[in-house]
Amino acid sequence: MTIDSRAALPPGPTYDYGGHSVWIVPEPDSTTRWRVMEDEGYLGTITTADPVKGEPEVHFAVHFAGEEDIPPTKIVPLWTTAVEFLIDAGEPHEPPEA
Repeated sequence: MTIDSRAALPPGPTYDYGGHSVWIVPEPDSTTRWRVMEDEGYLGTITTADPVKGEPEVHFAVHFAGEEDIPPTKIVPLWTTAVEFLIDAGEPHEPPEA
């Protein structure tokens, strides 16, 4: 079985999608959380998540800006899908304090 490179860790560091260019920045002191940033601001975080439905690959949980401490909005197998979801549905905010 070949694992898709879009599922590999770490994500990023940049990603272009739908006319947007974002950068993916590791959260301070974390190897499992990344902030998704664009010129207009902070979109949210993607974090590693437990595999779902017995799938062996790492999955990525999506947290919108301001919703980092609640259950994720979506869990997907590819970090690119997580970032695309934030770009499509997220609103830029001021980044949280480091």
